[in-house]
Amino acid sequence: MMRFKLFFLMIGVLWETISAQQTGLWGDQGDGTFRNPVIAADYSDPDPLRVGDDYYLVASTFESYPGVTVLHSKDLVNWTTIGAALTDLVSVDSAYSVKRMERYNGGAYAPTITYHRNKFYIYVNLYTDGFYVATADNPAGPWKSQFVKDKYGRPLRVTRWSDPCPFWDDDGKAYLVSSHPGREYWYSYIFQMSEDGTTLLDADSTHLDQKNILYQYPDGGTVISPYHSSEGNRIFKRNGYYYLQHIEFTNKGMGEGTYIFRSRNLFGTLPDGTPGAPGYPGEYEIFTVEKVKSRDNLRLPGQGGYVTAPDGRWFWMGQFTRDGAEGRPPCLLPVTWIDDWPVIGVDIQNMEGKMAYQLPKPVMGFPLFVPQSGDEFSEQELDPKWMWNHEPRKDKWSLKERKGYLRLHAFPSVDKKGFLKAGNTINQRYMRSDTTVVTTKIEIEGMVSGQEAGLAHFNGGKSYASAAVCLNQGIKRLKYEMNGEIIEGDSLPANQKVVYFRTCVGFDNMACFQYSTDGTEFKEFGGVYQLKPANFRGNMIGVYTYNDEKEAGYIDVDWFHYQIVNSRLENK
Repeated sequence: MMRFKLFFLMIGVLWETISAQQTGLWGDQGDGTFRNPVIAADYSDPDPLRVGDDYYLVASTFESYPGVTVLHSKDLVNWTTIGAALTDLVSVDSAYSVKRMERYNGGAYAPTITYHRNKFYIYVNLYTDGFYVATADNPAGPWKSQFVKDKYGRPLRVTRWSDPCPFWDDDGKAYLVSSHPGREYWYSYIFQMSEDGTTLLDADSTHLDQKNILYQYPDGGTVISPYHSSEGNRIFKRNGYYYLQHIEFTNKGMGEGTYIFRSRNLFGTLPDGTPGAPGYPGEYEIFTVEKVKSRDNLRLPGQGGYVTAPDGRWFWMGQFTRDGAEGRPPCLLPVTWIDDWPVIGVDIQNMEGKMAYQLPKPVMGFPLFVPQSGDEFSEQELDPKWMWNHEPRKDKWSLKERKGYLRLHAFPSVDKKGFLKAGNTINQRYMRSDTTVVTTKIEIEGMVSGQEAGLAHFNGGKSYASAAVCLNQGIKRLKYEMNGEIIEGDSLPANQKVVYFRTCVGFDNMACFQYSTDGTEFKEFGGVYQLKPANFRGNMIGVYTYNDEKEAGYIDVDWFHYQIVNSRLENK
């Protein structure tokens, strides 16, 4: 029987921004301030962590490889990609491989990162595959990953669980909160976990793999949030209070918004003042952080996590969903504690904080940096800022076959379905700015008949646009393609060895491609393409090649230059 005391601290509906709204300026402005978002790119479901004077951030990657990006910062504003937690996705399921490429709108998302007893932990629910945990002594890796086990020692290979968050209490006992989206029973559950973080002690994999039921203790944890569409779970402790936070996406529970439960007892407090227990939760006070009519009316960044500074200040890093090509970028806001409730934002009135787009940097003195940038491919190892569309074949790309170049070998797309099923696509996240320009130099002497290679924009498996060179019957010809619609371009001289491709994008998300044969004179090519998000992903920019006739041919990518124009922040 569920007992919950609803204690709403209602917030008003009046709202205004500081510095008006999001613009093409973001991140460190070079004058002691930063603008939200801190990264104008698809680092969705962000979860921050501080260890000493260092900050770390993890974000969703869905179908991309490697899974769960890990970033580092000294000031919460300037971030560097240092690695990724999941490098074994094909061993989890061959759907992650370029032989199948079936993890669009799935894969790894909504991770959390924590630090316990000198070890880093990342928890993530592989939406179609189950509960997963990665551990490392160094957040840059290497990471060791495995399925979380149920109480019988079986891997929790279950589907449609999401948004896990771990918690170690003062007595060393461990817990994990997670949600199960469904038509009727879309709730948040708390599980007891082994101290080493590898086993859920009140979970039965057979029980948790059932669909559209209310999961029951001791085989399905304990329902903590019996309100429909609970996700975005966070759990932590402060000043003797336990806090459990979630968001809701529908109006079938408390309504769309963000809510915080608190109690002096982890499982709530029973009416007689004694603590609740697993399977028998007590009452919680509830604070309404924000309640909206729809996701389009969000006033504060939603799903994310809290992080503290060494001086005791608290901050919230959450995503803003605005349906821009940058996806769901992370924003940073201060947190003020009032009556032991965390209030996110600035200009607080009646327990309601407001969004701010320009604020002083939390920590001064560190240089400007962005996580996406160019590459001369002069190193022996691939820079961790790169991702692949699904897990690539290791024998089909190399930084060592030709020193100073990234060699991409061509092979057929899955079922010859073209770009979105083409395996050798390497990419970075698109950063939405006043202007974003990416230029790449590709040597094409190694191409063979049937092969295509070029520069592309794409999202989570729904739409794309590319500027490419194709070789057929000895003729090299330019080709522009947008979601299957093709515009053929000029033919190139038979002895043309190099081609340059460029994409130029404004803050309006409108992109156009250019090409050059000499690297100096560029010509526009194809139509204007509107970048869009899809399947919870923002836009990506990548270089690719494939050959639907045979497994043959290659290209050598000499360099990839990534330039943004963003106030004082420019990076090449």
